[in-house]
Amino acid sequence: MDAMPKYDFPRKVFLSGADCFHLMLEINSKKYQTGNNVIRIVLHFNNEDSALPILSNIHQSPLVYWFCNIRLVKGFWFQKPHWKFEDQGNTIEIREHKSTASTGVPVEILDRKITIDNKSQIEFDLIRYPSQKVAIIISWHHIVMDARGSRLLTAHLSKPLPSNASFLTDFFPAKPKRGSLIKYIKNMYEVKHFIENSSRAPIATVSQPGITKRNFKIQSIHFTTRETEHIDKTAKENGARFGANAFLLACCAHLVNEINKMRGSAGTIWLPVPYDGRKRGGNGPIVTNCISFVFYRLPQSDLTSLQKTVASINQQMSDQIKNDGPKKFNMLLDMMRYFPLRLHYFLSNRPSKGMVSSFLYTSAGEDTWDTNRLLTDSIEDVLIIPPLVFPPGLTFSFSRHNNTLRMNIVYCSNILKEAELEVMHRHINRFLESTVHVENS
Repeated sequence: MDAMPKYDFPRKVFLSGADCFHLMLEINSKKYQTGNNVIRIVLHFNNEDSALPILSNIHQSPLVYWFCNIRLVKGFWFQKPHWKFEDQGNTIEIREHKSTASTGVPVEILDRKITIDNKSQIEFDLIRYPSQKVAIIISWHHIVMDARGSRLLTAHLSKPLPSNASFLTDFFPAKPKRGSLIKYIKNMYEVKHFIENSSRAPIATVSQPGITKRNFKIQSIHFTTRETEHIDKTAKENGARFGANAFLLACCAHLVNEINKMRGSAGTIWLPVPYDGRKRGGNGPIVTNCISFVFYRLPQSDLTSLQKTVASINQQMSDQIKNDGPKKFNMLLDMMRYFPLRLHYFLSNRPSKGMVSSFLYTSAGEDTWDTNRLLTDSIEDVLIIPPLVFPPGLTFSFSRHNNTLRMNIVYCSNILKEAELEVMHRHINRFLESTVHVENS
């Protein structure tokens, strides 16, 4: 492999407020000994020849090289955490695997952890299946990149690499503008009051106390083009605006509520949902999490029907967007970068008494994985595997590829029993009016 050309990489990239939120979650991971806040993207190809251009670009990409040569500086009082670029000449290794199964991700990959102290914050694997099909798996710690950033990274790796360094500006966040300290403090109290009220205990969740052994499993449900069209139509009929997201979120809330009803523990559902802060159609940045959150509180009175739940989600989202809620929450997260992590953790968990969320939900990039956006037609299918986070131990994620919808369920098998999963599948059939074909990993 040719030596990496010398690029004028930024020597220091400050963590965003959302990055520091994930840094704070490391305390939760160590407390519950899970520590796997890792996202994985699985890119499927018909054969190895189709994957060769991307495999070659992985070795030659300046951004991948940057990921391999950074070190986290955590900061201290009034010193912001940042990535320090140390040009040590480290290069990426693509681990190769031969699978005896026709599909799926080997357990040794799913169980592999990437911590903030790893030598590299991004990893690549190549799986060869008996059918001659292959898959490239990109894994990274959530602190360095969000789901849409991964789509932008995949687009970068899918096309010929530029010959000059001008494209580096798309990789890294722009220098933030300085704001008024008084405005930040006023905003902090406003957002703090809102979140404390929104997340106040008690909150219903499938998570259970006293579980010491946590085994995570993944189920993937792939809907056909016709089923996807029907789901989008049903979403509109139930009042979802701006795509199917509010309807899909409502369905997940009802799934959790049905399980809690079976257990006799139904109650108010509360969850923060990622909100992408990038400009629509923008190419960057790739590095850092450019997200804020919209918060939803759904009491039992909002869970009497899907239509009523969608209406509540629409109203809460509209109110928060009109009030610049995501922007204000980002300002709070930016300010919290100057606080010690344990103080950040205490302030974030106090209102809900340590409950991060009733469940986790993401559709970040839900409409961004189509072939025309990736600039290549060699990718046959895309699977997004969200982080394995406990508590709450249950995550739903949605993604689209070539006009088909995929639903991924990551769950702790010590929390959800097989009988409860079967009930969940029946309700997915009922809510989405589609036949569920489950792929287990």
